Amino acid sequence: MLSHTIKKHMVSPRNMGVLCTPDGVGEVVSPVCGDQFVMYLQISEGSIIRASFTTHGCWAAIAMGSLIIELLEGLTAQEALSIDGEKLARETAGLSEDKWPCAQLVSMALHQAVLDWQTRSESRTEAVVKSMLGISVVGQREGG
Repeated sequence: MLSHTIKKHMVSPRNMGVLCTPDGVGEVVSPVCGDQFVMYLQISEGSIIRASFTTHGCWAAIAMGSLIIELLEGLTAQEALSIDGEKLARETAGLSEDKWPCAQLVSMALHQAVLDWQTRSESRTEAVVKSMLGISVVGQREGG
């Protein structure tokens, strides 16, 4: 039976839309039903400060996206990787088993968004270090 919480997210989903300047983006398309889910994250000092989503999916994907994003507030990016959409669907939302893949889609997009942020952060850090050391893009020292 659907929980009161998931019903609220079904009727009035929160945080839908594209973030203009995300630090991480994760996009997943279900090979089973074709639903698409995109998660956008803004992260500062390793903590999620804002998140949103877009989807071409069913009511369960929308509701679970809304629910999971509310759980993200204040979590570190690393902590967000522990979110298990299927477990939340079973234990918190009360979704029927046929809707668990929708919840998995959301957590997979979240995990991809965190990994995207990590990759972008590593690239920025590497660029700063290279700049400080005077190493050009092709890996040679400038001026010699």
